[in-house]
Amino acid sequence: MQEQETQELQTKKRNTLKKGLLLFLFLLVLFYLYIRNIEPNLLMVHEYPVIDNTLPASFDGTKIVHFSDILYGSTIHEKNISKIVTKINELKADIVVFTGDLLNSSINVKEESYSILKEQLRKIEAKYRKYAVLGDNDFQNENAVKEILEDANFTILNNQNELLYFNGNDPLVFIGTPSSRNGNIDLTSALTNEENIENYYKIWLAHEPTILDRLHENNKKTNLILSGHTLKGLVTFPFGGYLLHQEETNNYTNDYYEKEESKMYISNGLGTYKYNVRFLNPPSINLYRLYSHL
Repeated sequence: MQEQETQELQTKKRNTLKKGLLLFLFLLVLFYLYIRNIEPNLLMVHEYPVIDNTLPASFDGTKIVHFSDILYGSTIHEKNISKIVTKINELKADIVVFTGDLLNSSINVKEESYSILKEQLRKIEAKYRKYAVLGDNDFQNENAVKEILEDANFTILNNQNELLYFNGNDPLVFIGTPSSRNGNIDLTSALTNEENIENYYKIWLAHEPTILDRLHENNKKTNLILSGHTLKGLVTFPFGGYLLHQEETNNYTNDYYEKEESKMYISNGLGTYKYNVRFLNPPSINLYRLYSHL
């Protein structure tokens, strides 16, 4: 009798263990489906007020929409890019900026995709200007990326700057540097202009956030930096920490940094790279509202 009870108890334990294992496997499959098929297809907007009393009064209230790291061909395709463009236009931007990695260099993107990107990005509306810089993935298909962006009326700032005036004597200076890979950054060229831009409000567009260190190591000053590249690690843990973080950006795992008078915001990006998953870090667009005072 005791032996039979022991066998029944062992059978119950085995059945419980099997059920627990099946439940674990079921939850694991659900988790994978979520991080692979659901979250990468979501789209969030992060809004930030940027307050700086050196901002020209004529630009008080200006809206800048910032998107980055489309990495077309991974989790971003025709349907996604149309959704992104629609969301950008809903924000009614004064200025739109793109901080690199239009294409995923690890994927052989077909030429028909170039036509799709041209058609969609051309629809992006901005009251004043659209600016872009190139990311590390863009250099493998540099000519194609430039053609797509220029066809979509983006001004590519490649170690260059441009003065943007509106209803006043003091402009915003938009400065752009490409990815730091292969030694592509030239700070001197980026800051060279016929006018003396030293005292103008400067917005620096860069692909990697490591530009903040480079600027301060070289005693170069800017007011606002907008960058991307990190993808915020793709997988974020609920209580802090990241996985699948991009190279060379381990010191930049947050959305915002400040060093002396420079403020830097980092886009979490839209696409994925190497691993087509996202967790607690959905694709996002940043919206900045510039204010000269509260």
